[in-house]
Amino acid sequence: MKKPIAQWLSGIRSRLPLYSFFARTGFRLPVTAVAVAVSAAYIVFSAGPSPATVAGTKHNFGFLSPAAVKSAETSEVCVFCHTPHNADPQNPIWNRQDTGATYNVYESQTLAATKSPNAPALGQPTGSSKLCLSCHDGTIAIGSLLNLPGAATSGTIDVTGAGIVAGKISSTSTSYIGTDLRDDHPISFEYSLAYPSNTEIKDNATLPPEVRLDSSDRVQCTSCHDPHGTAYPKFMVASLSNGELCLNCHEKRYWTTMPSIHQTSTATWNGTGVNPWHEDLGSAGYSDDTPASQSCLACHRSHGGASGKTLLKGTDPGTGQIVDEEYTCLNCHNGNVAAKNMDSLFNYTYRHDVKGTYGSHLPSRGTAGEPARETASNLGTNRHAECADCHNGHGVKTGNHTVGGTNGNIIGANLLGGWGAKPSPWGSAGNAALVYTAVDLTSQTPGADNLEGYLCIKCHSYYSYGALPPNVPSGNADGSIVSESDITADMNINNMAFHPAFAQGKNQPFVNANPNWPANSLGLTNTFRYMDFPGFGDRTGFYNVKHDSAMTCTDCHGSQNSSDPLGPHGSNEKWILRRNETGVGTLVNFCYNCHRREVYGDEDFVSTATDGNGKLLRDYARVTHPVDGQTGCPGVNCSPFYKSGASTGNSGNKFGILCLTCHGGAYDSTTNAMKGIHGSNMAAGTQAGSDPLGYRMMNGACVESYTRPTTLQATQMWFRSVTPATDKVCNNNFTSFTNGNTANYNCNTIGDCSN
Repeated sequence: MKKPIAQWLSGIRSRLPLYSFFARTGFRLPVTAVAVAVSAAYIVFSAGPSPATVAGTKHNFGFLSPAAVKSAETSEVCVFCHTPHNADPQNPIWNRQDTGATYNVYESQTLAATKSPNAPALGQPTGSSKLCLSCHDGTIAIGSLLNLPGAATSGTIDVTGAGIVAGKISSTSTSYIGTDLRDDHPISFEYSLAYPSNTEIKDNATLPPEVRLDSSDRVQCTSCHDPHGTAYPKFMVASLSNGELCLNCHEKRYWTTMPSIHQTSTATWNGTGVNPWHEDLGSAGYSDDTPASQSCLACHRSHGGASGKTLLKGTDPGTGQIVDEEYTCLNCHNGNVAAKNMDSLFNYTYRHDVKGTYGSHLPSRGTAGEPARETASNLGTNRHAECADCHNGHGVKTGNHTVGGTNGNIIGANLLGGWGAKPSPWGSAGNAALVYTAVDLTSQTPGADNLEGYLCIKCHSYYSYGALPPNVPSGNADGSIVSESDITADMNINNMAFHPAFAQGKNQPFVNANPNWPANSLGLTNTFRYMDFPGFGDRTGFYNVKHDSAMTCTDCHGSQNSSDPLGPHGSNEKWILRRNETGVGTLVNFCYNCHRREVYGDEDFVSTATDGNGKLLRDYARVTHPVDGQTGCPGVNCSPFYKSGASTGNSGNKFGILCLTCHGGAYDSTTNAMKGIHGSNMAAGTQAGSDPLGYRMMNGACVESYTRPTTLQATQMWFRSVTPATDKVCNNNFTSFTNGNTANYNCNTIGDCSN
């Protein structure tokens, strides 16, 4: 029986790739080994290639391969990578010729393995990665071998198929990597927690067996891919769904601890615009893919990402090019996946110019335990606005801040994971802070370092630009170039008055100070729209604003369109201002969102409304408005502040907002800086006996001096003499008066007005 079997084996052995491989090398297989080979061959020939073995994968280039790219010259499988003789001595039985290519390697500000003192710089590919690139860099032919089948000489086996040109993988193939590795996951670097700032990876002792580091604990191509075949597409060693493979190594701050909405979102793509996914991870087609299933791949791609930008994958819909941060977010946040369309907000005239800024956000690693942050120097010299400057995709949740209330200055959930700059300490009154502490916005709990204003400070203060403030992108009220004022000076908590973004405001008299107030314990709240604001959709909340409420920068800065998502993304109003959303008064006078028009009036409007107890609402203010006492509007006796016309009322200043004629809106000619309505610490004017303007939130826009009224003595106001055509803020010369209204309640001292 042995002889017939031997003869049978002899008859078919030349058909076996393994037998042919060893025969040409002079190596003789025992009969039992041949029998094993025949058994394997029988399985191959009878059942077809198995996808779990290399013969059933695209890495089989023999003519029996099930793949489209193959050779007609040999049925051998292993020969395209391995040979037992004449192999490349640097690698285990490697049959590939050295390409001699020099690679542009991955680089990033946040790659700890190259930024730590005890870590070597990321060098040229080594080990198995170099072997993989000998095909995938496209520099030499797939069949360019050291040892050809059946001969002991080097040469080339012709391999053809889609994506192959002259036997090489062409740049049009999805398998093409090229020699520029800056847009590919870094390789050939030591994976170690020993680097001080390498805090967002898992201990290599905990890595699952399928994720293999090489003998030097380096990440190689084979850490994620098994070239001999796996049960997963693209030779992956684990599933890509829900971030399974990525999360074996990466432990991104906030991703699972918040957890981010991006980790759990079940939103789907509506099929419009740019396809936000580059891998189909659900059933066939992209209709069932979600941010949750895409996980890391919703924003990143391991090959073909943005160069040096943490492999972000945003696609500019106009050019089809990968352009990192902005379109990584906007490919989803354009109404096609996420419910709210943020993309359109950056088309407004005045905006944080996300779509016009590329590659400027450059975070870097700090000390151990700190997240990657952008340096103050880069924020100051490389002025920019990117989504990641305010939002952290790994920590962000859904939801805006709560408007009004004593904690109305705390971040919304959509800013979780971000960071800001906290003055430590605040400067003296009227001066900017000079020392800051970087704070992580990780909580919405009152009392934590989580004020929305800290996020704004890191760009709009001495923290980033020092003593050299940048120009205001919107310009001054007259359109001229003007410098930014420092918000840590404007809203300094030591100032005479400030809008309460960082501390509770000072203008809080006793609830019974004004005899005109009804006995409802609301006190100064009667001058706010508390319980009086209609509210709708996202725009609810102003009805919560009281005299003791805190506020955020975005309560004033945001879209002019009340149906747009909240936030200072863009507006057609200068300085990214919101509009009046109450439905009464002029559109640009956004002050009425919080302060009641019935109390303070408007051009051609002096309220005659009462509170139901016979008290005029306009008497709720400390001084009845208009302050000059001329209330015959409309008519000849109407106050010039309340008349309609080219140089009166709202048109009396270049802001088009009546309130800014007296409060805020000044121009500092010494520093060429614009002084907004943020706050004031301005001293008394030129008139003898006048009061510091800062206590009434006056910056000297058109007012030059002011004398505090009492219940027995009328207020007095003196105005600057201006040339309207050239003045920065005022459109008119107002007539000074010393016979204004008396106060509705007294302040025994100036300090009492702000207690």
